[in-house]
Amino acid sequence: MSSATASSIATEFDLGPIDQISFAVTSVEQSLPWYEAVFGGPFTVREVRMAPELVTYRGAPADAVLRLAFGRTAGIEVELVEVLRGEAPSLEHLREHGDGLHHVRFSVLDLQAKTEQLTAAGFEVIFSGTTPRGSRFAYVQAPASLGHTVIELIKPPEE
Repeated sequence: MSSATASSIATEFDLGPIDQISFAVTSVEQSLPWYEAVFGGPFTVREVRMAPELVTYRGAPADAVLRLAFGRTAGIEVELVEVLRGEAPSLEHLREHGDGLHHVRFSVLDLQAKTEQLTAAGFEVIFSGTTPRGSRFAYVQAPASLGHTVIELIKPPEE
């Protein structure tokens, strides 16, 4: 990777605009009033199971149940993630840093090519698979020189 900074990752890797910002939270219910005040409301809340046959976390099948809340601000989706059961990247973030910004997401046309491009530049795939709604995704974590920033790449299902 050339001399990329966190602010130039999107440009250097031609990722386009951020379409989601995601926050790891201990409790969606307790956090929601604050996030609605900051970003506007309403948020919708749902529970999702990440099935081990469809998702891997740090190289192993992942079995987790998440409570997710979704809102919008300035054309960007805002996501809150609470882990109800199992292991997931946001739980790791909570243990190390507490509640707060976990990752930003970019929608990509070729998930495999972008993932390969980022891993060749020193990023590590930490979470990947298929969502219950059929989108394919990969969370890639930047090297230490970029502060271990996590980026989600998502490829929506074909129409």
